[in-house]
Amino acid sequence: MRDDQVRTVWAQRRLALTSCDTIVEPGADDAQSKAAADALKLELDAINWDDVTDKALSAVFYGWGVAEVSWRPNGTRVSFDRVVVRDRGRFRFDRYGGLYLYSKATGEYIVMPERKFWVTRQGADHHDEHYGLGLAHSLYWPVFFKRHDVKFWLTFLEKFGMPTAIAKLPAGMLNDKTDAGRAEIGKAKAMLRQIATDAGVVVPDNVTVELLEAARSGAADYKSMCDAMNAAISKVVIGQTMTTDNGSSRSQAEVHAGVAQKIVEADSDLLCGSFNAGPVRWWTDYNFPGAVPPKVYRQTEPPEDLAQRAERDSKIYALGFEPTEEYIEQTYGEGWQKRQAPAMPAGGLRPDGRPAGQDPGNADPQSFSENELAALAALKAARRGDQQALAEAAANFAEQYQTVLGRQVGAMLQAAEMDDDPDTFRRRLDDILAEGPTREQVTPIVRGGLFSRLLGALRAQRQ
Repeated sequence: MRDDQVRTVWAQRRLALTSCDTIVEPGADDAQSKAAADALKLELDAINWDDVTDKALSAVFYGWGVAEVSWRPNGTRVSFDRVVVRDRGRFRFDRYGGLYLYSKATGEYIVMPERKFWVTRQGADHHDEHYGLGLAHSLYWPVFFKRHDVKFWLTFLEKFGMPTAIAKLPAGMLNDKTDAGRAEIGKAKAMLRQIATDAGVVVPDNVTVELLEAARSGAADYKSMCDAMNAAISKVVIGQTMTTDNGSSRSQAEVHAGVAQKIVEADSDLLCGSFNAGPVRWWTDYNFPGAVPPKVYRQTEPPEDLAQRAERDSKIYALGFEPTEEYIEQTYGEGWQKRQAPAMPAGGLRPDGRPAGQDPGNADPQSFSENELAALAALKAARRGDQQALAEAAANFAEQYQTVLGRQVGAMLQAAEMDDDPDTFRRRLDDILAEGPTREQVTPIVRGGLFSRLLGALRAQRQ
């Protein structure tokens, strides 16, 4: 845990869990179970559940953990006084999983009572391993190699970052065991120590001082080793590397973020499942006998993108389905009410869009737009017996489709007859449709649409 990479990625894993909201759901739909869930929410708020979760998650790192549950009377109920995560080194298990606490006073292990300690285990591949198998087991060698790599790296930088001073003495002086020989060797060592701090030294002419320069480079090798061990540590703790180190693409980052999300969900399931099977069940038995124990869990799912949900709801609405007020409130929150439809005039609307009680012939002509005046003129023409002329105009428009649609329809028909390959026909059709219509083509269609609306209005008037 003294390693910087280990501490960083482990803190990231812990914060990812404690930042999720805690949800307490009733174990059943009966009134007793719902009352138990409501009471448990208040209990968890009183004991600072986030702090308990943060420390209890250390069981994932070390393989197991022990938390003491202190109870207190609360009227007719029994409440959590404290949930304290204890030092696991003070406890031991017997072969049957019984928990013992070491007593410094007697030097013996004392068996602990039932429903007093919440024990969490993780990582072992069988239930006979009472101490679990934590992440620290897999982190040992990456941290070990990284420490020694950094140590050798620092040695290299010290040795080859600046030259090493060498003092050469005559061989006879080095082998001289007299006080005079030792004094000369001491003087040479003193001068070497001065070189480490001083820019220049004064030496006798019978002592030769040289500087040993670095003849190789190994910094890249040490750095690569350190980076590889950091990556291994990240994979062990959080299952990926891109949330702690630089990534190369957005798609890869999304995959790595998904892996991290699954680890957070697994931590929540492990810790909350253990808490539900222990303290939650004990608390329910004390306070709500016969009720189904509530379920405590963390909301680890990322929040939904409401923009995408709104787009989806719009498409469903276009298919003819209308959301309920309850759905709107649950999905988009409070503060919404159904929009009131505009009031319908008594008697409904006329075919021209005006209230049924209003006669267009008696209205002020200046209040009509140009289109409305044209529609009014058509209505008056119908009253004078001109409906047959309008019908003939519409029929004439229908017969002149070749003039209106122009060469594009002909080109499409020709492509359909000549191109046997569907892909070739599709490409040819795209080219034809890419050409915009001319004014000569658009004008008859616009006029034809106007005639069609007028004809429909006239028929409605006759009915």
